[in-house]
Amino acid sequence: MVVKFRGVTMKMKPDCFACLYTQMLRVSKALDCDEKCGTRIMEESAARIARLDPDQTPPEAAAILYPALSELLGKRDLYAKQKEESTQRAKELIPGVEQRIREAEDPLDAALRAAVAGNVIDFATEVSFELEEEIEKIFETPFAVDDKGEFLRRLAGAKRLAVLGDNTGEHLFDKVMIRILGERFAELEIDYFVRGRPIINDVTVVEAKAVGMDEVARIVDSGVDTPGFLYERASAEAKERYDAADLILAKGMGNFECMESWADERVFFLFKVKCGVVAAKIGKEIGDLVCMESGGNR
Repeated sequence: MVVKFRGVTMKMKPDCFACLYTQMLRVSKALDCDEKCGTRIMEESAARIARLDPDQTPPEAAAILYPALSELLGKRDLYAKQKEESTQRAKELIPGVEQRIREAEDPLDAALRAAVAGNVIDFATEVSFELEEEIEKIFETPFAVDDKGEFLRRLAGAKRLAVLGDNTGEHLFDKVMIRILGERFAELEIDYFVRGRPIINDVTVVEAKAVGMDEVARIVDSGVDTPGFLYERASAEAKERYDAADLILAKGMGNFECMESWADERVFFLFKVKCGVVAAKIGKEIGDLVCMESGGNR
C-alpha cells in the first residue's frame, strides 16, 4: 500500500510554538532543575523554537526539541521516572476498569472507552485531567464524535488490526482493550506499534514488554522518533506490518496530528481532546471524546 494524502496536513499554529515552550518548562520542573539549569533549558529551547519550520507538524517539531534537550542534559529518557509512576498508577486502577468492562452491557464499547480514559496520561498537552475522575465518568460520557460502532462492525470482518500506541501508563488500558478484542475476535491478529526511541512519555518497546503487551499482541517497534506515527520515518518492518493491516486504530492526539491528512480509509482515531488547536481542527471542545473514522472530520 502506498500512503497518499487527501489535503494539507496539520501544521504548526502560533499556539503550538507557545505550547512547546511550556513543555520545555515542564521538563525542567520534572527533572528538579536548579535555577541555572532551568534557565539554560529555556534559553536553548527558545532559540530552537524560533528556528522551527511552521510547515511541519507539532510532533515533528517535538522530535527536534526533545532530543536536543536530552543531549543538553545528558539524559536519554527525560520522563523515565514519570513513566514508571504512570505505569504504577495505572496498574492500581486496572482491576476496577476490568470489572466495569465485565459488567457492561456492551463490553467491546466499554473496552474502547477504557482505552480513551488512559489517554489522559499525557505530559505534552495544555490541559491535564485526573485519571481517576476520567475512569469514573468514561463509561457514561457520550462521545463528541462516535464512530465506535463502525469500527467494531469493520473489525468483525478484519484479519489484522494495528493499534498505534501513545503514552506510557495509557498502554496498560490499551492492553485491556486489546485482550477484550482478541477474546471476541479469536482469529484476529493484533499488532501494537510503539515509538522507536524515548520521546516525551510515549510508550516504547521497553514499557510495552514490561507490562506483558506481547501476551495479547505482537509488539512492533515503529522506528519512528516523533510523538505520532509518521509512515516515512517508520522502519521497514513497521511499514510492512502497517501495510498488511486491515484496520488501524490510532491512539492519541499525536497520531492524529501526524495522520489526519492521510487518505487511508482503514484508520480510526481514538483520543480525548486536550488541545485548542486540535479542538478547532475537528470543530469540538477541549475535553471531548473522539472515535473518528479517517476522513470523518466534523
